[in-house]
Amino acid sequence: MRVIFFTKYPRLGPSSRYRVFQYIPWLEGKGIECKVRALHSDGYLRSIFAGRRKSCWYYMRRFLGRILDVLGAPSYDAVFIQKELLPYNPPFLEFFLKIFRVKIIYDLDDAIYLYYSESNNPLVRALLRNKIPLVLGWSYVVLAGNSHLAAYASRYNRNTKRFPTVINPARYSSIPAREKDQPASAAPVVGWIGSPETLIHLHLHEDVLREVYRKAKFRLLVIGAPHYNPSELEVEAVPWSEDGEVSELARCDIGIMPLALHKLAAGKCGLKLLQYMAAGKPVISSPEGGAEDIVVEDKNGYIARTGEEWVERLTGLLLDPDRRRRLGREGRRWVEECYSLPQWGPRMVDIIRSTVEDSPGGDIRW
Repeated sequence: MRVIFFTKYPRLGPSSRYRVFQYIPWLEGKGIECKVRALHSDGYLRSIFAGRRKSCWYYMRRFLGRILDVLGAPSYDAVFIQKELLPYNPPFLEFFLKIFRVKIIYDLDDAIYLYYSESNNPLVRALLRNKIPLVLGWSYVVLAGNSHLAAYASRYNRNTKRFPTVINPARYSSIPAREKDQPASAAPVVGWIGSPETLIHLHLHEDVLREVYRKAKFRLLVIGAPHYNPSELEVEAVPWSEDGEVSELARCDIGIMPLALHKLAAGKCGLKLLQYMAAGKPVISSPEGGAEDIVVEDKNGYIARTGEEWVERLTGLLLDPDRRRRLGREGRRWVEECYSLPQWGPRMVDIIRSTVEDSPGGDIRW
């Protein structure tokens, strides 16, 4: 059984790492031969994080490479597409796969359809607004990262399954930071993990954080945006690395996922929340981004829908270490039981085998 995976990014990209790469050893251990071909390189991501643009020649080479890879796809038993084959292009490569009756497993972990249907460019809207619906319809099965995406995809493909982004909790220490290496008198640490591209969500909530800071002192640890330096807050901003993210998260007492009020936010899959919970941290989140699938109110964290709720809930957690520990323990257990790689690895195997063997995906019992 041979499957080729077309990802947008190499392992350095979080969406590709968690939606594809972490499953490869699991699949290969079950006798499934896997080949992964990323559209972009590690150098592309490093340039984006540094605010640099790649040359037109870079895009031409990568796009040509993707076309050649797709032309060889009919020799595989199935094709797994993460996001898109070629962004901002008509679905001619996906149509090629349809013509040659290649079975497509389509992974939708972001509201990428909005890039086209609600683009400010009328030409993009005219030419590409139906791109994602078409590809969804041509796919054998669609894996949707949260309930919102699953509801959208189900309009075009009845064989749609909610398949959340999950993590391996064994990587994360569940020991609260204060019990490890912080003195009891130290201010609690509020953690945020992301990239410079997603920092806008934190910027939009700075007034809330300042108001909380006036009520209950805390330190803000920003992981992945080392140049972040807002006024009137005590901030430590550090670069992200795959090897270092676990130890940085262990330093936090609370994890936050603020999101802008935008339709795109509804397509996020709550990876931050799962990382915080795996590290034994209580969470506070905006309602979008898969949070309502993940957060159980007053059990592993809180949903904050307004600025007032953000202030009330974050202040309350900062002043109540016993509640932080209780929610953190429950969050860790919740991830282990519902959002862990050992739970979802076998389901990925089932999806691929049912696709290749042409047994109806709807018959899979989870």
